[in-house]
Amino acid sequence: MTARNRDRTVHFYQVADAKEPDVPPLNRQDWGVLLGRLRDLPLGERTVGSGGETLIGAVDPNQPAPHLLLAKVRKDHPQQINFDDGSFSQLQLAANQGLVDVTTVYFLSFGNVMATMGGGISAPRVSAIQRWFNSMQFVREEVQLRPVVDGRSREKLARATAVDKLTIRLQPEPHDSPTALRSSADLGDALGNLHEKYPDMAITLTLEVPKKRSRFSLRRRSRGQQRLLDSTTALARDIGDWLDNTDAVHTARAEAHIDDWNQQSTDEKIDFVAERITAKCLVPVEATDGHSVNLHVALTELARVAHEQERVLRAAVGADV
Repeated sequence: MTARNRDRTVHFYQVADAKEPDVPPLNRQDWGVLLGRLRDLPLGERTVGSGGETLIGAVDPNQPAPHLLLAKVRKDHPQQINFDDGSFSQLQLAANQGLVDVTTVYFLSFGNVMATMGGGISAPRVSAIQRWFNSMQFVREEVQLRPVVDGRSREKLARATAVDKLTIRLQPEPHDSPTALRSSADLGDALGNLHEKYPDMAITLTLEVPKKRSRFSLRRRSRGQQRLLDSTTALARDIGDWLDNTDAVHTARAEAHIDDWNQQSTDEKIDFVAERITAKCLVPVEATDGHSVNLHVALTELARVAHEQERVLRAAVGADV
């Protein structure tokens, strides 16, 4: 099998104290020491059963970059083909072998920031990484992995007095993707149901308060703007979870009125997708099913994009340049 290039999204997270997520993060961890300890542990002590999944952490001793490999044991039974006669059969593995999907985690040198790259659609996402961290007590405190964001969109939403328009666009995902759009908002439930019912379609939902005064009284318009503000605020919490656990969200924007102190309100665009600090890169995939990414290349790309985004990342987490 020859390697092919595939577009990969790199996500950045900051390791924070789960009990006090709104205060400055943990003291800077010495990831080299922690990873050295992990590397020397026997397999059983690096394995966690959580959320119906078996997660295994590992460090490749041949790779000098500070990294974690988090593997999720696959439960499916892949088929194999005999290229001589074209026959199919179930892939047979030795009793001491298994198949895994792997996410590569690269630890930056500041702010307890890490970069992640999934090896395939079933590779562990941030919720699984966080569960493994806490089950292993990898860091002494219970931790929360929060996305690194510039925060401007949510700050705007917190100051908004009304929302005129909300647009969400979801892209189709691979048909065998295990991802679900978990939601706590009514709009999130509706979008999740549509995404599940029409998995091969791009779905765009736009809610807008009509601007023509002749169609709505001022009272109805004001009521609509307030309800849309409430719905947008509730949905914003779901969007954060979706962006952590799926690549389906293409657009999440709102148009809001924001009151500045002692000034007339201004119209602002709020973009929940753009506030997340991510990066795109191309990596060669070693298997045609996309479940395996060359580790050395993955770490090289993670280090490269982390270096390119360093100023933005440092500013977002308050680390000195």
